[in-house]
Amino acid sequence: MRVTHIGNYKIYFTHDVLLLIAKFKQISSKQNEAGGVLLGQVKNNNIYITRISFPSSHDKSSRYSFSRNKKFAQAIIDFEFYNSNKRTIYLGEWHTHPEELPTPSNTDRKMIKDQFSKNILSEPFLLQYIQGTKGFYLALIESGSINEVKIKED
Repeated sequence: MRVTHIGNYKIYFTHDVLLLIAKFKQISSKQNEAGGVLLGQVKNNNIYITRISFPSSHDKSSRYSFSRNKKFAQAIIDFEFYNSNKRTIYLGEWHTHPEELPTPSNTDRKMIKDQFSKNILSEPFLLQYIQGTKGFYLALIESGSINEVKIKED
């Protein structure tokens, strides 16, 4: 399990989630970006990322962009919510970048701000996770602020 501190929160990524995201790292120059949604539970200021959705044939991706299909993602969110007795919820977005230590693009920043402002959320925040080839970027978006970290992995 990986724990990352952002603001007043501790964000826990399960080992299984990290292994699944790692499968999509853009190590080869032929790999497109991949992504999906982050799912889990919140207890006090502890955020547990326990599940993710996978890229699907309904998504659009290229070497330098990823856009998930909203209807397909919503079906996964609903499935996880109802099959967990309404405990597993949508917590944010994840995708990959073909760079060692990823930096969100303007499109990435706009997308997560739009998700935060236009959707009905279960929590007062939203996460954005970008996996690079040798590190990751993680942001927590709350009303009026974005707290972010970049961490190089060993």
